Amino acid sequence: MSQVARHPAATAPGRPTVETYDDHLALRHAAGTSAFHHVWLRDNCGCGECRVAQSGERRLFTPTIQDDIAPVGVDVDPDGSALDIDWNDGHHTRFSVAWLLEHDYSSGPRSRSEPLLWDAAGLAEVPTFDHADVVGTTAGQLAYLHAVRDRGVAVVRGTPSREGEVERFAETIGHVRETAFERVHNVRHDPLGYNVAHTSFELKPHTDLPSYHWPPSIQLLHFLVNEATGGESTVTDGWAVVADLRREDPEAFEVLTRIPVTFQLFSADEDTYATAPIIQLDTEGRVTTFRFSNQLAQPLHASFEDVGAFYRAYRALGRRIDSDRYKVAFRTRSGDLLTVHGHRVMHGRLAFDPASGDRHLQDVYMEYDDLMARRRVLMGGHVPAPATGGDA
Repeated sequence: MSQVARHPAATAPGRPTVETYDDHLALRHAAGTSAFHHVWLRDNCGCGECRVAQSGERRLFTPTIQDDIAPVGVDVDPDGSALDIDWNDGHHTRFSVAWLLEHDYSSGPRSRSEPLLWDAAGLAEVPTFDHADVVGTTAGQLAYLHAVRDRGVAVVRGTPSREGEVERFAETIGHVRETAFERVHNVRHDPLGYNVAHTSFELKPHTDLPSYHWPPSIQLLHFLVNEATGGESTVTDGWAVVADLRREDPEAFEVLTRIPVTFQLFSADEDTYATAPIIQLDTEGRVTTFRFSNQLAQPLHASFEDVGAFYRAYRALGRRIDSDRYKVAFRTRSGDLLTVHGHRVMHGRLAFDPASGDRHLQDVYMEYDDLMARRRVLMGGHVPAPATGGDA
């Protein structure tokens, strides 16, 4: 990257100054120096020729920007609030200096909020909220959404015990995710039911529908009636488990990010079937999707050399998941609505006595992205500010 300035822009003392180089310009201001590539600046022009005014969407097709794009003139407003650039393609761009500083990438990518990982000792109580507050107040709904973002789990107390109430709640905060099965799924004790959830047995911690390549990322479980003895709900932070596995047994972690597992869930007329690693990472190595459902796993198909390594890693993971170190058990009452981040938090239950009282749940699926979008809308920060400063 050349460090020879070509077009200094003079300003009065105390105002921002600009120097242009072969492929970028440097904006010097009271807080320091911010650098922006020429192509980035040209691509982010906010004028009506380059953007749709009402939405801010690009009209400019980025690949059409010429390879040697560069300023031929740069000026800073007398009050220091805006930057004007004349380009060698004949275009003019005006930027708000405040907008440029907000989008400054020269010191690295923007930091992202990190989830608050927890184990049994770190989650003294599942975050709990009142139904009337969540559906009736902005502050209550934001507090609930913050908990889902940070902890991946929340309980809403006092949810009316009416059929379909879980769907009505879902539509208050986002949108129901349709799956191959019932939109609103009923869970009652049924010894002949096709799913282990319909038995009275213990349900080990698991994530739902790993048999989709994109499993639902939010699950709502509404306890219309929960009068049976036993059956305490359990939640386990899968991301916390795999973070510890990564540190304590990196070989097992690597195996579980590499060797795919097939999961299947079907009914008489529907089928879901997907093959993917248990742990999936983004380009920076962060866990994005964690799927674990021992009951739905199909026979492993891997190279002969990988099978032994997989089972060692899988057992190391599963023993952590099932241990008291991570699993939090708590009593859910009639009217409780449990929310779990389905790509992160596993849920389950202890065994219960079906003769001791009624137990009826209804659940629906949603998408985490929709809940976080709702959060941004409530906070009023979802509409980006324009790049232009004053009249272009």
